[in-house]
Amino acid sequence: MNTPPALVADRYRLVQLIGSGGMGVVWHAWDERLERTVALKLLRTQPELTDEEREVTTKRAMREARISAGLHHPHAVPVFDVVEHEGQPCIVMQLIESTPLSALLQEHGTFTPQQTARVGAEIGSALAAAHRRRIVHRDVKPGNILIREDGSALISDFGIAQALGDTTITATGLVHGTPAYLAPEVARGEPSSFASDVFSLGSTLYAMLEGGPPFGTDQNAIALLHRVAQGDVPVAEHAGPLEPVLREMLAADPKQRPRMSVVTQRLSDLAQELATDAAEPADRDEPAAPTVPLAGAAAGAAA
Repeated sequence: MNTPPALVADRYRLVQLIGSGGMGVVWHAWDERLERTVALKLLRTQPELTDEEREVTTKRAMREARISAGLHHPHAVPVFDVVEHEGQPCIVMQLIESTPLSALLQEHGTFTPQQTARVGAEIGSALAAAHRRRIVHRDVKPGNILIREDGSALISDFGIAQALGDTTITATGLVHGTPAYLAPEVARGEPSSFASDVFSLGSTLYAMLEGGPPFGTDQNAIALLHRVAQGDVPVAEHAGPLEPVLREMLAADPKQRPRMSVVTQRLSDLAQELATDAAEPADRDEPAAPTVPLAGAAAGAAA
């Protein structure tokens, strides 16, 4: 949808297209009732669905969005409203000046262990809060993590990918979406769980350190899905002190992975330790090692 209607749900006026992705398009919009700017995501359902399947998918996506609207956390993108437009689900969120982590990885390459631990701790804290509410994200990946200009991180799109069937195997054997950040058990067809979110966050941190997810980004989605299902993760060569926790997060057996709350605490402790170590050369009037900036000034929203 590139030409905005007058209003969505008789309330939200679309102002400017922010971004477009596999799951939909994101607009900078104006809430005429509350007189505030918002980000409005118009979700795409799979084109091959029947009318009945599309209706079920729309209801499922809206239900997932309503559930996530009950999560209030400083590192989760707030959901304000869930509406329907021309049969398509729409999610109204806080408009956040940010850049997707996926774009930063493309623009700047890898990140330091300290930066990675800090982002991981912040996103982990939001996921741990969601898990306490029995909410599974199901699609933790760089494209769903937003980085503000001050370097703080937020996660968006709880449950939406699975609701839309964005990363699934169809009856004909086709794969929707990329399985690069899926947990092995999910790639084998098992339901997503809290432990699956732990693995996907681990894959995201692995990509920040190594420049790509553990199983690569093969254009052949079936071949990539097969590698993910096997669960053989290469050693992270640039993880440094993050290697032990990363190895546990990426355990092939979900029962061997730590809880998200444990992951968050360990990453937070490591981020503080590494920040202290990085400050020591400056205290001795020595130049500190250069770091990659965590965010630019562009406005962004995960699509």
